[in-house]
Amino acid sequence: MKNITNIMRNRFKFIGLVFIATSMLLINGCETTDVSVQPNPNFLSPEQSDIDFFLNAIQIKVANLHSGTEGRAENGWAQFGMEPVRIQHGFGPTYREFYDPGDYDQIWDDMYSELLIDIRTMTPLAEESELFTHVAIGQILEAYAMMNMVDLFGDVPYTEAARGVEGIFNPAVDSGADIYAALDALLQDAVANLQKSELTLPSNDLYYGGDEGKWIKAANTMRLRLAVQSRLVNTAASAATINSIIAGGQFIASSEDDLQFQWGTSNAAPDSRHPYFDQNYDGAGPSSDFYTCNYFMNLMANQYTAIDPRIRYYFYRQQSNYDGADNITKECIIEPTLPSWWAGFNYYCTVPGTNGYGGLWGRNHMDPDGIPPDDAFRTLHGTYPIGGPFDADDYRNVSGSTAVSEGLAGAGISPMLLAANTHFMLAESALELGTAGDARIYLETGVRESMNKVAAFGAPLATGTGLEATPALIDAHVARILAAYDAADNTGKLRIIAEQVFIASWCDGMTAYNTYRRTGQPDNLSPATLVENPGTFLRSQWYPQTASDNNTNINQKANPDTPVFWDTNPPGFVN
Repeated sequence: MKNITNIMRNRFKFIGLVFIATSMLLINGCETTDVSVQPNPNFLSPEQSDIDFFLNAIQIKVANLHSGTEGRAENGWAQFGMEPVRIQHGFGPTYREFYDPGDYDQIWDDMYSELLIDIRTMTPLAEESELFTHVAIGQILEAYAMMNMVDLFGDVPYTEAARGVEGIFNPAVDSGADIYAALDALLQDAVANLQKSELTLPSNDLYYGGDEGKWIKAANTMRLRLAVQSRLVNTAASAATINSIIAGGQFIASSEDDLQFQWGTSNAAPDSRHPYFDQNYDGAGPSSDFYTCNYFMNLMANQYTAIDPRIRYYFYRQQSNYDGADNITKECIIEPTLPSWWAGFNYYCTVPGTNGYGGLWGRNHMDPDGIPPDDAFRTLHGTYPIGGPFDADDYRNVSGSTAVSEGLAGAGISPMLLAANTHFMLAESALELGTAGDARIYLETGVRESMNKVAAFGAPLATGTGLEATPALIDAHVARILAAYDAADNTGKLRIIAEQVFIASWCDGMTAYNTYRRTGQPDNLSPATLVENPGTFLRSQWYPQTASDNNTNINQKANPDTPVFWDTNPPGFVN
């Protein structure tokens, strides 16, 4: 594989300046900008460019959209999805104040000023050169990216997007339903392109190494995801699509086919490490607003009679207990009682060591307080998937100059489409739609795929510690989950499936966010911290400030609670 750092450094040498100028117009919608820009002789025109470098630029940009970018905190789809559903801590104290429209400006710019422009520029060049796999990969990644934009914002520009060269600088929004239909067709076209004869395969496919069969599985898995997400509005059509894909057998069913981006270990400019690694291990201590939510850590530590085997790979504890903590490091330490609306939740301040696993230091949902001096207490992201250290009960403070070498030194992954979540989607659809297969078997397969993937990823650090996720530990925990599933009614079964979606989706928050809005499960998420009624849940999120300010066809929402088209659940369904 080519060095990712070099690819990122040289990206703009291969994009014509006129396209950059045009893409800026797309976002800004400024009618006074002079578009008669003469190409800089230091830049190559699109006709002269290397199509493989276009493809790499597209692949890297999708990873940035998913996981954020080093030096810009954690603003990617994954983070925007994790925070509302209590995987990562989100500020508040109300949902209206949860985010600011300006928080989304970067991903909007990355999507419309860069990714779509690159795809629109590469595609005709690749078609002319009969590089049909290049075309197909662009189509699949476009579908993945646009799917996430719809799921995050609702109705967004698509048909008129990236058409600045045609004078369209204020692209109209399309309905989410129309975009989903277009993406399903695009994915089918991508599969057809992958089956064509071509002159040559990509020389440096950063996801699948040019394996067309794996790309076909990814395309079909995205079609499956579109169908499951829209099952409330297109029940019969969704069921038919799901059954058709199951019958075809060409989807991501094994972790060896997972769609993911591999990050590097370089901390020089540009930084090729997983962006969350930079936020946790930059040497100065964890990012000021980077907390895992107590709900999620409690779910993994205390849901059953033993800890989830994945927990040591997901989190790194710097302390074994809370000795030394006071009202400065954690204000709630001295609070005598829970807020009344927290009755029944035993992790308001700290995660209890019910199963003998203490020291988990996070933050509660929508806690808006300032950041205390708790760097030495805070639980950090671990080995999976960001490439941090494995928790071997060594309890080290990992700030300082050696932090950048912790664990796998940032050689993590951005998990986009995982086999585990494929099986959980099939479990949900079997339970709720009666589609082919046994929901219990799908659940078990999904849990095993997730656990085995995490254990294999962390094996270089965990093996030999005596604390690794052995087959025996995995078998025992799977048995606990299935026993709970067997004892539950259909609501409880769906809750257990959703809980496992949440756990498998660590650092891939959109999957969990979509599951919660679609199913209402898990229905026992922790409440807001400071106010009993924080307002309506984020059924979608604000339009970016730059979009609502500069595109005359986009009107900012009155409140970020407008359901996306596939969410037909009643008001108050989630909170």
